[in-house]
Formats: sequence, C-alpha cells, structure tokens
Amino acid sequence: MKNKLHSLLYFLTAFLLLACSDKIDNDNFSDMIGDGQDYVPPPPVIIEPTLKDTKNWTIDTLDAGYIWYNYTDLYAPQKTNQIVNVLELDLSNPEYKLEFIHTTRDSLSSVALNENALGGINGTYEMDATFIKTNGNIISDISLNSDHLRFWKHEGAISYNGVNMASIGYGTKESYVSSSYSNIFSGAPMLIEDTKMVGESFVGDVSNIDLNSLPYEDYRRHQGVRHPRTAVALMPDNKILLITVDGRHEGKAGGMNAAELTQFIGKYFKPQHALNLDGGGSTTMWIKDSGKSPNNVVNYPTDNNKFDHNGQRLLSTFILIKKVSDEPNFARGDGTENNPYIITSSFHLNNMKSLDWSDSDKNPLYFKMEADVDMSGISWVPLNNKSGYSNHMHFDGNGHIIKNLTSKGQAYASFFGVLCGSCKDLGIINADIESTNAGGIISGYAGLKGPGAPTGTISNCFTSGKVSGTDAVGGIVGNIGKPNGDDVSGVYNSYSTATVIARNESGNSRAGGIAGIVFEKGVLENVYSSGIVISNNFAAGGIVGWSDASIKGCVALNKEVSNQQPGRLGRVSATMGSVGGVIAQGIDCWGLENMKLDNAGTQKPNSELATGVITDRNTPYDGITQTVEFLRNIQNYNQIGWKISGVSQIWSNKTNQKGYPILLWQYNRGDYNTLSGH
Repeated sequence: MKNKLHSLLYFLTAFLLLACSDKIDNDNFSDMIGDGQDYVPPPPVIIEPTLKDTKNWTIDTLDAGYIWYNYTDLYAPQKTNQIVNVLELDLSNPEYKLEFIHTTRDSLSSVALNENALGGINGTYEMDATFIKTNGNIISDISLNSDHLRFWKHEGAISYNGVNMASIGYGTKESYVSSSYSNIFSGAPMLIEDTKMVGESFVGDVSNIDLNSLPYEDYRRHQGVRHPRTAVALMPDNKILLITVDGRHEGKAGGMNAAELTQFIGKYFKPQHALNLDGGGSTTMWIKDSGKSPNNVVNYPTDNNKFDHNGQRLLSTFILIKKVSDEPNFARGDGTENNPYIITSSFHLNNMKSLDWSDSDKNPLYFKMEADVDMSGISWVPLNNKSGYSNHMHFDGNGHIIKNLTSKGQAYASFFGVLCGSCKDLGIINADIESTNAGGIISGYAGLKGPGAPTGTISNCFTSGKVSGTDAVGGIVGNIGKPNGDDVSGVYNSYSTATVIARNESGNSRAGGIAGIVFEKGVLENVYSSGIVISNNFAAGGIVGWSDASIKGCVALNKEVSNQQPGRLGRVSATMGSVGGVIAQGIDCWGLENMKLDNAGTQKPNSELATGVITDRNTPYDGITQTVEFLRNIQNYNQIGWKISGVSQIWSNKTNQKGYPILLWQYNRGDYNTLSGH
C-alpha cells in the first residue's frame, strides 16, 4: 500500500511540474479553460413564464407544454368581476397540433368529442364576413362588399401550417388567398401587433357617442361595449394562447370591450401578437376531462341566459387542440388495392413513412387522396430515397393537389424519391426542391436503370414551382429508368410549369422541363413544359436533357431554355442518344416559335434548329416549329394523339385563361385558372 502511495505522489508531482512548464501550450485547450482570469461565463438563459403575474390565477399543467389558466375574481382596473380561461400550447411540441375545423353548425363540445380533441375554442365570425381556410381548402373568401357594415371583421388573421408554426397579423382578402398557410381564420380587431397594443385604439374616440344607439354591427358598438370575448395570442417562444372572457352575467362576469381585452392580455401575458375572434354568445372553451361540468365546457356561454355551462351556441368554425398520437395514421383504409389508405392531411402523408414496407415489392401499398394537402412549413424527406429503394406503391392523387412541397438537401429530392410503382391524377404546386443529385418534383427517379429493376410511371399529373439538382433534373422527374421485361417506366399526359436548374458547372449538367434523362425504352408521351430550363454547364432541353428513347407528342412551350456554357441545347431535347446503334427520335413533337434559346449568351439561330429526323447521335432535337396562335388552339393537339374527347378523354377540350392545355380532372375541379401553375 505504501509503495502505491509513493507512486501516486510521484506521478502528481511530475504532472504539476509539467503543467507549470512554459513548454506546455494551452492554446489548444482554450475552449476548456476560457480566457484565464478575464473569462466571464455567458449569462444564464432566463426563460420567462408565460403568465407574468399569478395573483388570482389558478394554474393546471395538463401536460408538458399544455397548460390551463383560470382567472375568477374582481378585476380592479375594470371595477368588475371577470372570468377568464386561457389554454397555452407549445407549438414546438411534436406531440400536439391544432386543428382548424369548419363543419355544419354544431356545439363545440360535440365537435371536440367527435374529433377526439383535448381542448378547443369557438372560431371566427359569420362566413360572408370572414376568410376561412382549412387543410388547404378555402371555404370562404369574404363575399361582403367593402361598404358593408360588417366588412371590418377580417382585418387580421391567425394562420397555421398544420404542424408547428402559426402567425397572427394584419391582412386582406388578397393576402389571405395568396398565403401559403394551410389553415386561416380571419378576425377583428387586431389586439396586439408586434407587442404594440393596437386594440386600445380600434374604436377611436367615442367619448361623445352613445354606443348603444349605433347599429349592433357597427364596429364602434361591437368592440366598444363589454361582451364575452374569444381571442388567440402568440408568444415569442412559439406558444399559442386560446383565450375566452365570460360576460353578460351581472355581478359574476362583466365581459370586456376590445381595449380592455387588449390591456388585460398585455398585462398578464405580454404576447407578441393577439387577435380577437367571434365573441358574445359564441364564446366557448372546452377541455377534455376538465371536471368543470358534465359536458366539459369550462366557461359560461350565454345563449341560454343562465350562469351555467350549457348555453353553447351552434357554430361552424372551431380551433381544437389534438394529440398527434390519438390521430389515426390515415383517414381510413388498409393499404390494399380495394381499400387504399385514404389521405386528407399532411399528417397522413407523413405517416406513409412509418408503414411496414418489408414485402411491398410483392404486395405494393395503395394510397388515395380525398382532399388537397398543404405542406407549408414541412421539410419533406422523400418517401423512398434510401439505398435499396424498397418502398413500392401506387399513389392515386384522385384529382387533388399537394401545395408548397419543400424538399432540400436530400438524395433524389422530390415527393417520392425513387418511384417504384405508379402515380396518377396528382398536382404538386409551388414546390421548392433542391436535390444533392438528380431531382424532380414528383420523383428523382421513375423506376431504376439497373437490370431487372422496378419500374415507375407518372400519368395525368402536373407540377409548378422550382427544382434544382446537380445533373438529371426535370420539372416532373429526374430520371426515367430502364424496362423490366415488358414493364416500362415513363411520364404520360402530364405537364410542368416549373423552373428547372441543373447546377453542375462542369461535367454532366442535364436539365429538362419534364425529365432530366430518359434511359433505354423509357417513355415521354403527350407532355408539355412551359417553364424556364437552365443548365449551369450545357445540355438544357425544353422537355428533356438527354433521351436514349424516342419521345412522342411532346410540346415545348417554354419561356426560356438556357446553357451557361456553350454546348448542346434543344427546344425539345438537348441530346438524342442511341442504344444499339438506333438513334432516338422525336415523333409528333412541337416547339414554340421564337423561343428564347440562350447558348451561353447567344441565341440559337433558326438555321440550327433540328426539326426532322435525327441522323447524328448525341445531338439536339427542336421539334416542328409552331406559332403561339396554333399552340393555343387545343383542337390542334388531336393531330399528335392527345386525347381531348371521347370516352378515354384525358385532356380538357378547353385551355386555361392563358391558352395552355389543362387536364380534364383539373377542368372538372373548376379552379384551374388559379391552380394550373401558369
């Protein structure tokens, strides 16, 4: 034991001598030792409580990031008793989400139970006066004229992306329509805007006005007299507050006007933004298992003129709090051909990734959309972009649209990644795709190019937005793979208006308005592109960058096709390759007259346009030249085999307002002029 102690003392003495030596350089350890005696540690992070003053409040933490606050007492500044309920939800908590509901008139308690909600409040004003959008679908776009007495009811809105991000702010009908948020309820007045208490001055100076002599819907009376109130607020740390204030119960709950509500919220919570929603007899808050009442309504609605929890008004809009784990993965279905998984939300789309795909090569999974879906605020990881590409599926868009798809920094960035199976009747609009290799908006690959590899087909689809990748980049698909026996991969009866960029500045940099590359026996048939196509090197084509297969019925309507370096450039295809000595051809393909074909700053002259049979491999193809007037006459497309009539009709026999072809299912929706991507 003594020898061990001597050894330890010797080691410590030697270490201390070395530590004091000027031969030791401590610079490499500066991140551990700081700056010596001058080092000042950073100040501790102070997390402010949501409720700034807890006096007279009861606080019930229902779950992590989900809190119920209740104020029931005399509120001295207003010289009246007040009953205020507030639900706080941390939007950053992935366990929870909001649900904006529009339904036939019903009570909040009934809707909340049917939706398996945890909590909720009533929504916004009557439909003709407000903007209502749920799950990407515009329900009401404000039909009142600007001189109507109730027109003021949409000066602000709460918007929510369906996942983890919300905003509250001023807006107009036009700004709400163009917003990328999938859920929007407008309301009025704005109470707090960027911490400024704007609701204090909404009604203006009414000191000399008998407010009760004004029409009830006059904004001064409506917001200048005390009533029950419903509001929403956003905190700086991404927490949302759902707020109700009871009123019309003399001596028990006085209610507030807009200025008083603003001051109350500002005093106790100091939110960054706040908005008033529909109040009065509509004001209702519901909390699951609250213990407050048999129906779990926690405030005192007034439609029965009693001080109890039973006076709910039948309404059509609500904001609910739901637990993600309580949500079914899909609306219904079991993923078989006769009973596909039904998709109506971004939540359902994301749940595709968590399925068991282990035997999908033998038993592919089936999906069908029954609503448009907005993907705002979601960084999408493609469904099938991991090596092995083992997720096989058939996806039926069913005439619906995916909006605001964003996928960046992913291999084969796109919706599918590698499509092994099929996709039909789908629109993807306002996409933003940046791939680390080949990319497209619908898929980076349709099928694969290896021997015996799975195939993929895309039919009756369209895309808009922007997509970039290194090489093999297309507005719909990056690569179209090789056949597997008699099965082929391809894109049929589809179009894209997207901007397409191949980013490689040297080496292969192939870009096409529809596809980057078409491999042997791949199919491009009855498609068109009208977007801008750019190669940062060369090999930009209006429809395809490189094709080893003949293509048919392709129409190049592009605004611009450009190479940043001089090289192959084509109105339809930059390069027509060959397989086994057979050169790929363009069959019944057209190109827009006077299209901008910019080859590193020089317009490609008409004398160089290749409009007929291609006799030299690896050369461009430009299609037969057609005028704008000719291409805007949809009847002319009969000449190249487009199906614009009859029982097998695919394309509408009418164009959109700009003269571009649209799919029949788009025309049948009725909103093709706003959603076609042009």
